[in-house]
Amino acid sequence: MDVIRKYVDVLDQNAVMRIWYKGNLEAHDFIPKEYWDRNFNYVKRNLKDTEVYVYEIEGMVVGFIGIDGDHVEGLFVDREYRDEGIGTRLINYIKEDHDFFTLHVFENNLGAIQFYENRGLIKLEESVHEDLGEVEHVMYYRKKKKKEEQ
Repeated sequence: MDVIRKYVDVLDQNAVMRIWYKGNLEAHDFIPKEYWDRNFNYVKRNLKDTEVYVYEIEGMVVGFIGIDGDHVEGLFVDREYRDEGIGTRLINYIKEDHDFFTLHVFENNLGAIQFYENRGLIKLEESVHEDLGEVEHVMYYRKKKKKEEQ
């Protein structure tokens, strides 16, 4: 059975970090592996301070989304489970409780940009990542108001 649930540090940390690390290496082949190596422990320590939801299939974590305030810190799905709608379900889960949010995505990660655009996110601005010199886009989602609220 598929379920989205709140992250539990002692239960989910290893799976989430494995998916985060592998996902970054796969999606960002234009960024040196050493960058992800250097940031691994930082991300691991800060998971508990972020609102994280995991996607679980039959007890196994296969994806997750993390949001801090109104900023999505990351959305990752294990390679073996991509193209099954899990990323869409995770982003829609966040949309239920957040009328507005932003996220950063590297310009060279064309698949992610297309994914987010197809789910209603809009490019707001671009900047150059301070550590990497790579262009990244800030994208945002804003829930449309219902007719009676306008």
